[in-house]
Amino acid sequence: MSAAMNTMSTSRPYESLKLATWEAITEAFENFANPKLRVNSEGEWSQEMWVFRGLKKHSYPLQPSIERGAGPSMPWATLERKILFEEFQPKAQMHMEPGSLPQSGDVLSWLALMQHHGVPTRLLDFTLSPYVALYFALRERTREEKSSSHVAVWAIDARALMGVATRIDGQAYQEEVKHKVQKPRRFPRLRLSQIVASAQSEADVFRTQSEAWKRMLADALSPHPVRRHYFERKGFVAFALPSVQNRRLSSQQGAFLFNGAEKLTFQESLFRMMNGAKKGWCRQFRIPKMALAGIEEKLFQMNIHDLSLFPDIQGLAGFVRQKLRLYWVADDSASGEQA
Repeated sequence: MSAAMNTMSTSRPYESLKLATWEAITEAFENFANPKLRVNSEGEWSQEMWVFRGLKKHSYPLQPSIERGAGPSMPWATLERKILFEEFQPKAQMHMEPGSLPQSGDVLSWLALMQHHGVPTRLLDFTLSPYVALYFALRERTREEKSSSHVAVWAIDARALMGVATRIDGQAYQEEVKHKVQKPRRFPRLRLSQIVASAQSEADVFRTQSEAWKRMLADALSPHPVRRHYFERKGFVAFALPSVQNRRLSSQQGAFLFNGAEKLTFQESLFRMMNGAKKGWCRQFRIPKMALAGIEEKLFQMNIHDLSLFPDIQGLAGFVRQKLRLYWVADDSASGEQA
């Protein structure tokens, strides 16, 4: 990555790279491969993808809204459960069509719905596009944020993250078995030859493994105390896509990461879990203030703007404001006034 300035601190568990020009930005972003689905010789599948998040100041932490709202005296997961099960879920059916609501036990989709409407949750928004993440780093900054020296785009290897999360979840499950919270379960690994012999299709395998992943996420979102304490010791952050999506999430190529360790902040949980992982799984791109001029116009030309990312009346209004700011500039020479 020749156009980027790379810095690595011994106390910092991620790479920090400065991108001072649009050319450096595009070079860095184009090095990320498009998401891929892979199946190995044993019929196991995995997804290769990076996820990205833009921040309006490079010094801002990776922090979901529930952490900011709860404060240090209130465990954020306790507050989230109270909001969901006592406030939002019982009353949502009075304000939305019942058919558009998630199943009552689909906690992830309920949290995504709450997040969509501005309720604080543990979900941290990411996108599969680094350019979309960059747009959100620039969008609607405050005066104080505009005075910051850099904006930031974070990149996380979701495949590496999911691999470690699956291993820690399996260890937590064994802890629950040891404490007689769970009964031992066996999930045989089938090779492709065994799939054919047992008349199972690859779709069956995908479905089985997808269900296992969903079960893991459900257990992590509402963990038994044994599992929760294990997550707090090891750290636990998982990648998730809700089964019930909305137009904004789809348009933004959105995804979520969430923290399963209640007594840890998101960043503490993430870096504790990934301690010892292969280097390069997490990067922070810092774009200096002097390099930001013209970037919004370039993203606009790539069809990354409010209307494409917010396909509703709010997005339309934002799109018109953008065009007014970027392109509809008054021509002083046509005003008839002399300098």
